[in-house]
Amino acid sequence: MNLNQLPLLDIFDSLRQRHGLPLGIDEYLVVLHSLQAGFGIENTQELEQLCCLVWAKSEEENRLIERLFQQMWKRSEVKEENENSPEANSTLSIPENLQITSTETPIPEAGASNQSLPNLEKNPTLSPEPVQTVQAVLQRRVETRYETPLQRQRYSLLTEYFPVTKREMKQIWRYLRRPVRQGVPIELDIEATVEKMGHEAILLEPVLMPPRINQTDLVLIIDQEGSMVPFHELSRQLVETAERGGRLKQTNVYYFHDYADEYLYRQPTWVEAQPLTEVLEEIGKKAAVLIVSDGGAARGNFDAERIYFTRKWIEQLQQSVTYCAWLNPMPSESWKNTTAGEIAGMLPMFEMNRQGMNAAITVLRGRYVAWETMYSWLV
Repeated sequence: MNLNQLPLLDIFDSLRQRHGLPLGIDEYLVVLHSLQAGFGIENTQELEQLCCLVWAKSEEENRLIERLFQQMWKRSEVKEENENSPEANSTLSIPENLQITSTETPIPEAGASNQSLPNLEKNPTLSPEPVQTVQAVLQRRVETRYETPLQRQRYSLLTEYFPVTKREMKQIWRYLRRPVRQGVPIELDIEATVEKMGHEAILLEPVLMPPRINQTDLVLIIDQEGSMVPFHELSRQLVETAERGGRLKQTNVYYFHDYADEYLYRQPTWVEAQPLTEVLEEIGKKAAVLIVSDGGAARGNFDAERIYFTRKWIEQLQQSVTYCAWLNPMPSESWKNTTAGEIAGMLPMFEMNRQGMNAAITVLRGRYVAWETMYSWLV
């Protein structure tokens, strides 16, 4: 049996490509090696638990994997019913290259407490699907030794090759929180309720309080075109994850090129211009402002004019808001002796990776970060 046609690989590909789970070939091999060692081959429940343990990172992902397995079992049952029909049995023949030696491991009956793994082929010479998986892997290893480079399977290029993935972005945005209790009292105030019981000696009614609601306003100011063209997709994912998964009160996005002169733009195509002074008045003192630009580091330039105008509008920004930071998609080593290196001395600048985003969010939350020490050449 071809390993690429196994249902287990279909589930793995669906989790990775359709549902966006950050899984690699190592996670898939862990499951296969576990099956080789005898784990997860007794019944369907054990196989599902094994895959959830290795591939899932949350309860939501656990439920997703279980749902995909249920769909796979249903398809296997339909296939088995079709193969057991008189019409299928009259013409069914299994090629010799698909026959796999049967295993002596007993399989629990369908009426047992845990549902047994279904046979994909209704033939006594075939093993359950997980055992077939292991045997197919072993057979594939033997065949690979005799393959030429042109015969080997080609893999598609994934879009999650950035230094920070969409999933990591969503997780990081959720740390940008300024919770304020607001709205209808629906949560139990334990301390107040206990204090009330102490005074009244009896609990007639608990004390309720409003829930905590995130009141953070995020403003993204993103550099477009020029040397930022290679990072457009990364910027787009940053905006998408902030708007859809950030759980923020409000997210406003503006665009500029090289530096903000008199206007910022609502669209990446530089339309819907809005005066910079008007933007600064609207966003409010407590808004969290995050600038995204390479600062000239991508081309290694040192542009005195860009430094002058960037310093000018950063000073305007710092007079209007309390919390601001800069994300640079270029590695910090490339900032040295460039415009970006000078800008990094004006406000906290971080690499656009997981560590850098976490540090930027910490700054936007109003906490101190010794960002200069993160890049030794700035000190």
